[in-house]
Amino acid sequence: MEIQSKYDFYLKFKPIYTKDGKFTDYLLTYISESFYQITGINPNYIINKKLSEIVAETDGLGFREFYFNIIPNAKVKYELYIKELDRWYIINVLTDMSTTQELMIMYYVDISHLKQRSISYRDDEGKILYLKDRDILYRDKLTGLYNKNFFEEELSRLDTKRQLPISLIMGDINGLKLINDAFGHSMGDSTLKRVAEIMANSFRDEDIISRVGGDEFIILLPKTTEEVAQEIVGRVQRMCEANPLDYIKISISFGVAAKTSIDEDMSSVLKKAEDRMYFNKLRESKEAKLDMIRFLKERLEKITYETKSHYERLNYLTKMMADKLDLSERERKELELLCEFHDIGKIGISKNILQKDGKLNREEWESVKRHSEIGYYIVKGVKDVSSIDELILIHHERWDGKGYPGLLKDEEIPLVARIFALADAYDIMVNDTPYQERMTKDEALMEIRAQAGKQFDPYLAEVFITLMKEIEEEQLA
Repeated sequence: MEIQSKYDFYLKFKPIYTKDGKFTDYLLTYISESFYQITGINPNYIINKKLSEIVAETDGLGFREFYFNIIPNAKVKYELYIKELDRWYIINVLTDMSTTQELMIMYYVDISHLKQRSISYRDDEGKILYLKDRDILYRDKLTGLYNKNFFEEELSRLDTKRQLPISLIMGDINGLKLINDAFGHSMGDSTLKRVAEIMANSFRDEDIISRVGGDEFIILLPKTTEEVAQEIVGRVQRMCEANPLDYIKISISFGVAAKTSIDEDMSSVLKKAEDRMYFNKLRESKEAKLDMIRFLKERLEKITYETKSHYERLNYLTKMMADKLDLSERERKELELLCEFHDIGKIGISKNILQKDGKLNREEWESVKRHSEIGYYIVKGVKDVSSIDELILIHHERWDGKGYPGLLKDEEIPLVARIFALADAYDIMVNDTPYQERMTKDEALMEIRAQAGKQFDPYLAEVFITLMKEIEEEQLA
């Protein structure tokens, strides 16, 4: 066997069976030449001894942990610091069937050079942190949690009778794609970090918390029943509820399964946890996205003039136009949803811009114009409101084609969006906003007439003006 480092060594053991084929112990049959120079242990003291006898005499090489969790023919890989040698090793345990007799090999690979080297980086607050190379190999760079490689190694190492029951928790963040699409990947990354922080504060030190995919996490809990694991899941969900990230409400779907017998296959337990997680996600994801939109809408009402009163006034104005134009039920429903969610994308715009007194500069205005695109991505993946995703995207288009995002003009713009544009502009003009002083109703109608054929559909503009004058006359009568 090839030795990669002068500090590497290996040992070979022969399994011992009873006459009826029952495994009882291992017998040490071979020690590599480098063993004595590295460990200082005379090979003659341990060669041809049973592993149980070696364990009773010395534990400096990590035999005891391996012996008490021994599984014949199993592949085992774990990390060990040997205090007497002041060196770190990865120990690979494997079965060699290539010879005439069955052999178990313990191969000690020196990784001290990885432990000693480190790199520095700055965290989000500018603090300088240091990561050992081993951490780089086994840690997720974004969240600081363990990665998939480490999880798989620990799953193999801890899959022993001594650790039963072993629970697995799989978690998947609901709506992460929505967050990335609507608010950018930096917000998505911040969401992942917040989830990692919540999980780190919810589990024990001995639990293995790993990020194994873009939005997926697995937690390995040794000596933990499924019932206890479910209680921990509940605690994590409550912490997510109580700790939103700015305007992002965090929701995670979980699946839990436990291994209670050494005869159970751990891969089957993992599959069960995964299946349960996906089942819960199908049930919870839709509601979680709707809940997120409601939460965003509530937050938006607190920082802008997009209040419930604004929505109710828009609903009143558009309903009158719908009655006058005899719109279909589908168009009426689209108008209703558009009134409620048209500016939800403003949640992704800086609060300082939204609350600024006076006119916006060019850069600020360009930022505000992005809200229709952000709103499009927010509602796109939510079935109950996805029917208006494109209407949200184009609700600031103009009849003359000079609106934004500048995709459509005149009758290319859907009728629902053209009706809404009139109602929205009128309501903004006759009510106070940070950007301009309110107008009288007559002044607002004069502005709409002036913009007919430019900003607004000329026919609909006249219908709207006539309708508003009729209402005013009725109120005066």
